[in-house]
Amino acid sequence: MNNAIFSLVLALLLASPTIVLAEEGQGKAFRQEQKAKVQGHRKEQQEKNKEFRAGLKDMKPEDRKKTMGEHRETRYQENKAFHQKTHERNMSFLKEKLANNKKLNDAQKTELINFFESQYQENVSYREAKHNENIAFFEKIANDSSLTQEQKKAAIQGHRQAQKEENMKHREEEHAKKKAEREKIHSEVKAQNPAAAK
Repeated sequence: MNNAIFSLVLALLLASPTIVLAEEGQGKAFRQEQKAKVQGHRKEQQEKNKEFRAGLKDMKPEDRKKTMGEHRETRYQENKAFHQKTHERNMSFLKEKLANNKKLNDAQKTELINFFESQYQENVSYREAKHNENIAFFEKIANDSSLTQEQKKAAIQGHRQAQKEENMKHREEEHAKKKAEREKIHSEVKAQNPAAAK
């Protein structure tokens, strides 16, 4: 679930309107660099998770439950910090590109900055809600003594699948918003100066 949301945030934050990226080569290099950082972070998280799971094997159930909760919170906080840092780099890059952009007026530049900031805040809220949902779900499953281990695994798989579908829908909605904003700005620029919008 976190990987899907993480990919969503990366795609949303790195996908600046084409009007903004006057120097496309520089924009492409920046996006590739950011993508590499995300992939590196994800790989590091996967390694840590693998090591963590290996250490759970000999633990008592009560200790395992507590340790797993602490691990989930640690991963969540690490991802939250990484998302914030990524957002700051993206916004810095966007603001630099907008400062050098002669096609957009100040109101349009401000609108774009506010739009991407708003999208980021929406995604922070979405991730927070999903995190809280996961904690409640895992606690409920862990504390349900009427379920067998196989039933718990099946419930967890069902929960993950449902969240995967919700995340996909969320990504599609965010993509549609981004596309609408890009088209709106593009048509405004075209209306201001038809030659500049090409």
